[in-house]
Amino acid sequence: MRVHFLQQRFALGDEATEEDLRDIPVGRAFAGIDPGATGTPDATTILRFRHLFERHDLATAL
Repeated sequence: MRVHFLQQRFALGDEATEEDLRDIPVGRAFAGIDPGATGTPDATTILRFRHLFERHDLATAL
């Protein structure tokens, strides 16, 4: 959910969110991703989560 929050807060597309999580340590820390981790969610994973989130109308709850 934190990745989705960052995406909505900064009006980022899926690819831009992927890049920010990969390149900005503060974003990874906020999202709860281990700073030493080599992998971050890719744009497809972010897109699938966003669709799941929207399908269950959870986006309005935030």
